Amino acid sequence: MVTLRQLHALATLANTGSFTATADALALTQSAVSVMIKELEQQVGVMLVERGRTVRLTAAGKTLCETANRVLADIHRTVAGLRSVGELQGGRIRVAVGPLTAATFFPRALALFRARHPLVAVEVLDVPVEQASQRLAADEVDVAIGSPGTSPALATMLRTEPLVRDRMHAVYARGKAPPAPAGGRRMKWRALQHAEVILTDRVSGQWREVFLQLSRAGVALNAVQEVRLYSTALEMVRCGLGMTLLPAFAARHLDAAHYDVRAIEHGDTRWEVHWMMRAAAAPTAASEALREAVIEALGSR
Repeated sequence: MVTLRQLHALATLANTGSFTATADALALTQSAVSVMIKELEQQVGVMLVERGRTVRLTAAGKTLCETANRVLADIHRTVAGLRSVGELQGGRIRVAVGPLTAATFFPRALALFRARHPLVAVEVLDVPVEQASQRLAADEVDVAIGSPGTSPALATMLRTEPLVRDRMHAVYARGKAPPAPAGGRRMKWRALQHAEVILTDRVSGQWREVFLQLSRAGVALNAVQEVRLYSTALEMVRCGLGMTLLPAFAARHLDAAHYDVRAIEHGDTRWEVHWMMRAAAAPTAASEALREAVIEALGSR
């Protein structure tokens, strides 16, 4: 009876062209590989391999090898699928998220994931945005959502995928916003030059990139307060102490009874959010399911 081990040996031999290399790849002795191929030839009744200075498959060997590759690929997919089902029947996934993500679209993504996979525990670590990628690199979490930062060392350790690249919006207390530009046009950055701006931790995460781009454009904002938490900044805005800036995905979550929002025309200035995993880690069924839930939550903004 033909076995999977024999088919695997034949497929590996076709790739390596050498009994020695095949033995190394399969962690077997060369004689063990040779015996397996001879037994396979006896079972199918034809020569499969031309032996000489180089090893080549015969026409029959190539035909059987094509079938072997399909069979082995099918088995690999089936086993991977069964493992995926098992992963979604229990276990846990650890996620680090920046504060803006945690306060906007991520709770909806988490609700979608839990509704579909109630047996998978999700541990959420909400941290300053610059720490999300650091916690991931340190193997404290399995996935991070936020900014990958600018560290070359981190860049080599992480695999990132952009989830959103949003325009910035100006946020005012209700009734405090300047008149909207005619024709539905966006505000210019320069319209904010003399505004009293409340910033949230400008030295971290995406703010660094935003301010670098504004500096290149010759725009300087008048920061009257700088706080750590977005909830603090927004309450200050609501009380009329100034205005603030948010990307579109966050601005859409604001209560229109308390805030006015104006889109800003600002060239290439964007706020990016990334899905991040360690470069050496393979995606799991749970991480892929959570990623799909995040994308769906973003799409329903």
